[in-house]
Amino acid sequence: MALGEKIFEGTGNVVAFRITKVHPVEGTTMEVSFIEDLKGLGKFPGGKNTGSGTMTQYPHGSVDASYNGFVTMPEGETYLWWAHEKAKSVDGGKMRGIVTVTGYTNSQKYSWMNSAIFALESEFDPATQKLKNTGYIWE
Repeated sequence: MALGEKIFEGTGNVVAFRITKVHPVEGTTMEVSFIEDLKGLGKFPGGKNTGSGTMTQYPHGSVDASYNGFVTMPEGETYLWWAHEKAKSVDGGKMRGIVTVTGYTNSQKYSWMNSAIFALESEFDPATQKLKNTGYIWE
């Protein structure tokens, strides 16, 4: 397993969240929605990323999450995606992790994305509700 070409950098904000469960052993489960601007690098087009999902933070600090969403690309094309994240709390209260993403587009120009697996380095700051992602092709 190797991370390949760096294909985008993203910055955004959590725009809504709702706590759905709090348990001393099973952790805190939340529904989360976010919007992110993606700066494409190389053949990735960039665009506006919109997503939501369910995140569970366990008492020991690790996080499991599943998300769904779409990227609206500059030409008006859409890439539908689904993702899974593993993260942990780090110094300063931020969460850092890895996200795997796959998806689908009807675009002929971006059809290469249909067979791609993307690996994202993620960072989220709960204090500011800001997120950062760096995306790579997973080869």
